[in-house]
Amino acid sequence: MIHVSNAADTSAVLTTLSGSPSDVPHLRAFTTALARGDDPAWAAFHRDYGPALFRQLLATTRGDHALASEALQQTYLRVARHVRPCDSDTMFAAWLRTVARSALHDCLRKRRSFWQLLQRRHADPSDKLSDEPAPADDDRTLAALDAALARLSPDDRALLEAKYFSGTDVRSLADRLAISPKAAESRLTRARAELRRLLETSLRHDTEIR
Repeated sequence: MIHVSNAADTSAVLTTLSGSPSDVPHLRAFTTALARGDDPAWAAFHRDYGPALFRQLLATTRGDHALASEALQQTYLRVARHVRPCDSDTMFAAWLRTVARSALHDCLRKRRSFWQLLQRRHADPSDKLSDEPAPADDDRTLAALDAALARLSPDDRALLEAKYFSGTDVRSLADRLAISPKAAESRLTRARAELRRLLETSLRHDTEIR
């Protein structure tokens, strides 16, 4: 077993890393350094493991670059919280794949919840789906969503409404805008990101003034 006692020793171990994660020697020293939060170890992890994880996520999402990138960031956060010393390349690689799949699943769940909320607001602006009063948190979230939608640019709002309210597919949107489907998807991605940002800002502001 190799013991890494300081940053210099850690750097020496990490210089042996190759471009392929399966070739990483002294894995216990490497994963111990990761668990300790060692900066050179994390730089090496991002360099040597990040591309393979991203390719896995990109393949699983069928080329959804934005979703794969979001899931990759969540994967990094989970690895940072839960990584432990490990002696087996095979076990470490399998664990990373499991963490990435779990992160992607949660990103998909959050995305579905977000757009279900948006579509529910469109279907029933009053949100009175029953005679029972809505919880305060639901009221606050829906009010923040209204504020975020109002602050979107007219073009972004129209694009999102066409996609998520009217059910227009990406190819039809592209034809309508006289752009390629890939360009239309890019515009949708930017519009979604901006709406999320505005919603988070609105919710944060509401919390601060309470």
